[in-house]
Amino acid sequence: MKINNKQIFSTYYAAYLTNTNITMDMTPSFVDIVNLAFVGATSDSNVETEFLCLNYSPDQIKKWINTCHRKGTKVYVSLLDTPDVHWNQIDLVKYAKNLNKFMNEWNLDGIDVDAESGMTGNYIETFVNLINNLKKFNNVPITYTCYMGTQGPDGNILNQIKDKIDYIQLMAYFDNFDGMVDLYNDYKSIMGDNIIIGVKSGKPEGTPLDEVVKLCHWNSNKKGIMLWTVNRDTNFYTGHDLLTWTQTIHENLQNTTFSKIQKFFIENICCHCLDLIQKYRLL
Repeated sequence: MKINNKQIFSTYYAAYLTNTNITMDMTPSFVDIVNLAFVGATSDSNVETEFLCLNYSPDQIKKWINTCHRKGTKVYVSLLDTPDVHWNQIDLVKYAKNLNKFMNEWNLDGIDVDAESGMTGNYIETFVNLINNLKKFNNVPITYTCYMGTQGPDGNILNQIKDKIDYIQLMAYFDNFDGMVDLYNDYKSIMGDNIIIGVKSGKPEGTPLDEVVKLCHWNSNKKGIMLWTVNRDTNFYTGHDLLTWTQTIHENLQNTTFSKIQKFFIENICCHCLDLIQKYRLL
């Protein structure tokens, strides 16, 4: 994976989508992470893949995962409970163990937890327990994707699990630039700059391209940019050419974040070398 002192370009692949001519193997190699949407739980605490495999077989999706790996792109699985089976209705220890088997079988690299749920009770406690058990039984990066703000359940959840996750992703696609910056700063009180800002390709509530550009350039200390979704990035959803949002993020994301030592080298040593070269040429 191409994550090394730079901002991350993360996207989702919604395999359940119709009216798209982008399959996951078409994800460009400059994308760092593809999140497979979505996997849930069965009533007996096993891994539910019915939604994920609505249009494509497990074998087909596994082949695409391998293709992404050959390009240097990591593939995470995104967890979202189903309308019929919520997280507070299952054995989370058993589920985390079963998910570990699933991760190995599908050759997946990380876990994303979608912080939306229809649970009506023990909401905060259940998400905390879910994350803790996922971390205990799965030796992979874990991310948390949210948008409600720290005054809601996310604040209590993140204060308890911030050391168990790698970063959060914000999915307030309906916000404008100022709203996204405000939400970032709200979550920053807990997560620091371990935050990826999410944007959306296409209607409804898609992020305008000019705001995508602004968000890419805003705050070079942020963790990166997330696109919902790479397979929505088609003319049918956006009215633009194929992968316009994807390419715009790639071209504008400030992918090089220099350390103080690197900055000193660039600003001083390199300039000094250039002076010597110019002086030498004048001799």
